[in-house]
Amino acid sequence: MRISSRPTPLPSKSAPPAPATVASARAPSATTLRREPEQAVAFSQEFHARLDLPPARLEEKLALMRERPSSFFRMMPALFHADLKGPFAAEARLVDRPAPRILVVGDAHVGNLGTFRGPDGKPVWGLNDFDQAGRGSPEVDLTRMATSAVLTARESGLSAKEQDAVVAAFADAYFSTLASLAGGKQNPGAFLTKKEAKGKVDDLIRDANDTSREELVKKHARVKGPDAASFRTSDTLKSVSPEKQREVRAALTDALGALKGRQDIALPPRVLDVAQRLDAGGSSYGLERYWVLARAVDPKAPPVLLELKELLAPSVEASPMPADASAVVDAQRRLSGHTNPLTGATRMAGRAFLLREVEPEKAKLQDGALTGKKDLVSVFTQAGQTLARAHGATQAQAQKLEAWVGADEAQATRRLSAFARTYADQVRADWSALRDAA
Repeated sequence: MRISSRPTPLPSKSAPPAPATVASARAPSATTLRREPEQAVAFSQEFHARLDLPPARLEEKLALMRERPSSFFRMMPALFHADLKGPFAAEARLVDRPAPRILVVGDAHVGNLGTFRGPDGKPVWGLNDFDQAGRGSPEVDLTRMATSAVLTARESGLSAKEQDAVVAAFADAYFSTLASLAGGKQNPGAFLTKKEAKGKVDDLIRDANDTSREELVKKHARVKGPDAASFRTSDTLKSVSPEKQREVRAALTDALGALKGRQDIALPPRVLDVAQRLDAGGSSYGLERYWVLARAVDPKAPPVLLELKELLAPSVEASPMPADASAVVDAQRRLSGHTNPLTGATRMAGRAFLLREVEPEKAKLQDGALTGKKDLVSVFTQAGQTLARAHGATQAQAQKLEAWVGADEAQATRRLSAFARTYADQVRADWSALRDAA
């Protein structure tokens, strides 16, 4: 189940932090932190103790979390959700009216935007991770994406004024797209086609067009025929025991049995090889993940590369629920408006796993790819468009959200920028404390 009980609440801060707590470079200024950074370290330690990762995987995850503030932020959505329910609850309110409860992404940040295969088989760019989806306020996604914008902008060397401009561009795109959808504009899904994309996003889609399933499979496996293929062992792929092979095959068969439109896979499924995938994921880093080579229905086609990914229980709900792969698949369908037909749910050893195809079209902007104000404004403008399409999946939903914001878009944008700056200061202090605790 991987953490379904509620973590220890985070208390608000009652006094300014000691100067030694905060890293010197781009450290929080006169802004008062809302809680002690050491509380984030304790939260992380308790969270990982309950997660019960293999020691080697935990050390690797902690090393990644210490790399930069944005890494720490991306890999601990549960801390963010706890803060929104605690010391940052008031600041996360963007308008004075109560927000409607909707299905939210839960872990909206720039690292969870990328390319994937769209409905017409061509690469598109948009939201591509719904593991933390659940019912909540749209402010959950707005504040998390805005904080991601500020952290990315700071790591790119942008000034405070430029950081505000990036958040404002994100907010303007979100609210204007929402208004269009509320007015009856067709919603194609929470993604952008190459025709709609601009700048670095357009470049990423263009590069994704140059990949193929055959090239992807050959990169990771030796293919000797339609019924003979095996993974290449590496630092990221390792062989598994015969017992684990049988367990994965059974879980795959169960998942495929509930799917429709799975014509790329020969049925009954013929598994050619199984390997454990290491060094992958953000918040899910260290959880079990398996790659499977399955025989294609066309004997002349390369094997289909599938992934079984263990899920972390979402923490966005007020009372966190156990991980449920079926709920994740449903959330992707409802928020994205599109799912690969080879997306399903299964279980192994009592834990939830998501089945999905490893698409050759999948890619994301790497750390350091956004180096200036122009790039960041462009990418986060497009992030605002896709998030609005997710929240306003139907016209009725878009109208409900537009009524919530009303005429207070300017106020909401100011509050969103203020929250993102303040929370980015908190993340920086938390990250520094985590490094000091190493």
